[in-house]
Amino acid sequence: MKKGKLVILSAPSGTGKTSICKELLRRNQKWKFSVSATTREKRKDEVDGVDYYFMTLKQFEHKENFGEFLEWQFVHGNRYATPIDPIEQSISNNEVMLLDIDVKGSMNIIEEFEDDVISIFIEPPGFDNEERLAALTERLKRRDGQSETLINQRLKRYNLEMEYKEKFMHHFINDNFEKTTVAIENKIKELMK
Repeated sequence: MKKGKLVILSAPSGTGKTSICKELLRRNQKWKFSVSATTREKRKDEVDGVDYYFMTLKQFEHKENFGEFLEWQFVHGNRYATPIDPIEQSISNNEVMLLDIDVKGSMNIIEEFEDDVISIFIEPPGFDNEERLAALTERLKRRDGQSETLINQRLKRYNLEMEYKEKFMHHFINDNFEKTTVAIENKIKELMK
């Protein structure tokens, strides 16, 4: 009998992992999405309980203290966490669950659920770091509500995130959204056989 799989998508901020994740879910309606908890402010196009569980620091710490999170991280001055119950339920129900998560959080989940994980690292386009950083800067500037300070914080984290690349099973360069999404979808389906 097939067992459920956790599909981790991780990438430097601005690489397009969230958009790819949403498109994969649109194309594969039986796949589930692990909704993360966060203390950051909700963007205008986001929906609580769909994109994230938006909560106060006090609410977050309460859930953390009661062991409701599989892992949590500080990222760009905010806390992010993965609720444990949906993960365990998805594996038990033999489902595919996508996780849009940072590199450090990914390592915790890979360690905890090693045999049940497909880990995917998405890189920005470009032949070298200078080109990649330029592409990320442009993408981050197009996002609504991104202050110059926040953009700089996200760009500073780029090198740290890229250091984790080799810890992921599969690597893709997002130089074309449609092509990259199809390649990731095909890889997931191939590994699920």
